[in-house]
Amino acid sequence: MPTTPQRIAQDLQRARQELLAERERTQQLLAEVERQNHELDQLRSSVHWESNSRLLAEEALDATKYRLQLAVDAAGLALWDWQLRSPQVYLTARWGEMLGNVAMDGYWDTTALLELVHPDDRGLVQTAARHLRTGRRQRGVVQYRVRTAGGWLWIESHGMVTEQDATGRPLRLMGTHADIGERKRVEEAGVRARELAEQASRAKSEFLANISHEVRTPLNALIGLTRLLIDSPLNPEQTGWLDLMDKSAHALLDLLNDVLDLSRIEAGKLPMENVHFLLRDTLQEVSALYGEQAHAKSLGWSLLLAPDLPERMQGDPGRLRQVLGNLLSNALKFTPRGGRIAITARVLAASATAPQRLRLQVQDSGVGIARKHQASIFDAFTQADASTARRHGGSGLGLAICSQLVKLMGGSIELVSELGQGSCFTVTLPMGNPAADAGPQSAPMELSGVAQAGRRFAGLCVLLAEDHPVNELLMQQLLTRLGCTVRLAREGEQAVAQWEQGGVDLVLMDVQMPGTNGLQAAQRIRELEASRRVRRTPIVAVTANAMPGDREACLAAGMDGYIPKPVSPQTLIRTMDEVLMRVSGVLSDWHEAVELAPDPAAATGAAPAGPLDLDALRRRLDGDDTTLCQLALAMRSDLGERLQQLQQALQARNADLAVAHAHGLKGSLGSMTAERGARLAKGLELAARSGDWPLFGRVLPLMQAEAERIDATLSALLSAEPPGD
Repeated sequence: MPTTPQRIAQDLQRARQELLAERERTQQLLAEVERQNHELDQLRSSVHWESNSRLLAEEALDATKYRLQLAVDAAGLALWDWQLRSPQVYLTARWGEMLGNVAMDGYWDTTALLELVHPDDRGLVQTAARHLRTGRRQRGVVQYRVRTAGGWLWIESHGMVTEQDATGRPLRLMGTHADIGERKRVEEAGVRARELAEQASRAKSEFLANISHEVRTPLNALIGLTRLLIDSPLNPEQTGWLDLMDKSAHALLDLLNDVLDLSRIEAGKLPMENVHFLLRDTLQEVSALYGEQAHAKSLGWSLLLAPDLPERMQGDPGRLRQVLGNLLSNALKFTPRGGRIAITARVLAASATAPQRLRLQVQDSGVGIARKHQASIFDAFTQADASTARRHGGSGLGLAICSQLVKLMGGSIELVSELGQGSCFTVTLPMGNPAADAGPQSAPMELSGVAQAGRRFAGLCVLLAEDHPVNELLMQQLLTRLGCTVRLAREGEQAVAQWEQGGVDLVLMDVQMPGTNGLQAAQRIRELEASRRVRRTPIVAVTANAMPGDREACLAAGMDGYIPKPVSPQTLIRTMDEVLMRVSGVLSDWHEAVELAPDPAAATGAAPAGPLDLDALRRRLDGDDTTLCQLALAMRSDLGERLQQLQQALQARNADLAVAHAHGLKGSLGSMTAERGARLAKGLELAARSGDWPLFGRVLPLMQAEAERIDATLSALLSAEPPGD
């Protein structure tokens, strides 16, 4: 057992160890307290920073709201907010102010709001709201009228979807209302001002047209008397004076014509033709007329027509001459002696965005036009500068009229020029090819077209191959009305057998027939023609097959034409004319000479074009009505006599007699501006020269009908009082 000192030592040792352990625990506790104090300091710092940030954000938001409110107040907008589940819409105080009501924020019942909308605008508002509520649109704007204490107020509402559910369905809409009453008043005032301006312009144009017309009458008399005096015995001095008077009178007449044309254009009363005419001949005629003036001024002159330029186009030949004439007159006026002028014409190919077009260019080496003046060169009464009129004369109307006429013809005009380097005017016009057939017309219009065509195919034997009895009956009736003798076949073999009997002038072949179809029958007829060496019989496909490639399949089988069902009488007549002329070998010349289709004006319901252009004829005669009446008497006599001779030539099959009188008739009718009559006469001449008497026999009734129209016009001219206004 340990002694007392040993025990004491052990106790002291144990106490020392316990003390050391306690001190270590104390130090650990102090370290943990220090760590916790550090974390507390960090947390306290973080809370302080977040508090400051939230305060700053709230201050920034308050500032944004303040600026937004200022903007809304400045714009006079009323804000609206609609929770779609609620039947009420929140509106700011500006809304009540707009309505003349209490100006305070509040909730408005949607039904009551809709009742405020003008009845004429209510459907518009409901549609716009429905599009937003159903999510069809995310934003919308609508203008409408609402009832206020002072009447109806125009407002413009903007709205947008601002909240959606998980499926994308709108839950909340917000937007603005704006008072646009002043804007609407300005718009209405602008519309009224435009109407008044247009009314004033029309009144001015009508006044100019009337004044121009009144001045032209005595001026025409002055020109006629001046020329009568020139033909009388005069000394050189008097001749010079009268020549000067004549030139001055014509200059005044040209000016008045320009004013008249411009006023008619502005009044919307300028008549425009849409006829087939000889393009190359027209360009050559205008070039020849102005070319003489160019040669007198020692100017180089050229007319370049592209090889692929067609002989014919559709449009207004008189206005085309006027446009080209004005451009050439300008070029002659502003090109100094020794310069050059060139006219070029070519066709621009059709594209996906534009049809085939005619491009005419008139280029000169004259004084040119400064760039600063080019923007206004097509304005009326405008020239490059004030000195132009003094040096060269003119009113500044020519180019304005050109520009307006080109627009009326569906084209455009452009200018490229440099001062001192000459000018180039480019006119682009649609070629105006006949439109594709629009299909059957109404029954009255179809019957009218057949009646106008008359018995133009009298004596023509047509083989109709058609297996459908109703279609057969309809086609047979139509062909009979056109004067044809009709043979019938119900299938391809019968059609070939009927053809083999001879005497068939034309075959109308259905494609889908039992047994041998139309394609096979056409091929068989062509084989028989080749083996027997007989004249080709025209065959036209008349079929319901109108898909891409069907037409080509018919032509590849040996057919000459193609008519889709249902058949338009106008299409049938045109196609029969074309294939009959093509097989006779005179198609290319015929297209230059005559248009056998009914008058285009009749097909559109417009008034038929006159057989004579009396205005153009009077201009040719310088307004000499006495000479005009003498020509009318001579033309009536010549017309009747030549038609009798042509009838006798047909009966006797006398080609020389037919050619002589058809040629003479063509010339006299052309001189009298009877363009359609002249084309028909040329067609008779071509048919007689080729010995195609069936064709001659079909054209002569057309010529006789046109002659009746011409004679009636001349008779009315002779019986009318001499023009005095």
